[in-house]
Amino acid sequence: MKQFLKKLNEPFPESETPKENVINVLGIGVFITLFLYFFQVGGMNNYQGSVFLVCLTFGIITVVVAIAFDFFVSYVLKIKRNEPSWTLKKWIIYMFILLILISQANYLYISYLSGFNNVGWIDFRGMITYTICVGIFPVVFSGLVIQIKSNQKNQIQAADLQNNFPKKEIHHEVVHLISDNKNQNLEIPINDIFYIEAMQNYVSVCYLKNGKIEKELLRNTIKNMETQLDSTVLVRCHRSFIVNSDLIENVEGNAQGLRLSLKNFEDFEVPVSRKYIPILKEIIKSS
Repeated sequence: MKQFLKKLNEPFPESETPKENVINVLGIGVFITLFLYFFQVGGMNNYQGSVFLVCLTFGIITVVVAIAFDFFVSYVLKIKRNEPSWTLKKWIIYMFILLILISQANYLYISYLSGFNNVGWIDFRGMITYTICVGIFPVVFSGLVIQIKSNQKNQIQAADLQNNFPKKEIHHEVVHLISDNKNQNLEIPINDIFYIEAMQNYVSVCYLKNGKIEKELLRNTIKNMETQLDSTVLVRCHRSFIVNSDLIENVEGNAQGLRLSLKNFEDFEVPVSRKYIPILKEIIKSS
């Protein structure tokens, strides 16, 4: 039980892009359509009209509600689900709310098919209770499986990356970081730069100056910084981060990806998203 409670508070992997999330939701919609059509649960085989059309509508309802809920959570509530604060417990709560919303949308559609006969609070409440009772085990079980598999995979990749670290060299070259309006120009020894982080219309350059950690804001995008720093030891590892690969001291993996510990920087770990793990590995191996 203690192990399960610990897992509930550990990071949970989520889709890294809206496109990936939409593809996953569409897959679920197709599965529901085909499952209902071939197994015809709930007396659907007694329906006098087009059974496939009804099943397709249930699939479409699932997709629409899931995308709408995802939009509300991401852009209205502005909850970030690709950070360590997004845990298995929060994902389970998210999924149960989504299941209840889908079940209610389906209930309204069933009521429409029956001409809104026998529609009332008892049926409405019963649908919610049924959804929770039926969904609790598969949601929790599938969440644990996803978290454990992702965690194991990323730990293996972290160990592989750690074993391929090149010998650390001191680079004396100076990089010129220029803002998009060309009003700012930072000249920093490349070995003093820890990482660069995207911050809306700016990037934050974290570097060592006179033995102290400093941060400087430049009006630019992380993509432009990546272009400026091409063919250097500063490499893209996340949609919001560029890291100095020569300063990586330790790599740890969790369900969401990898975390990099940097030399002389103990209070922060740079995230590596799944997309950039092969890229970072290839760069380090070729160094």
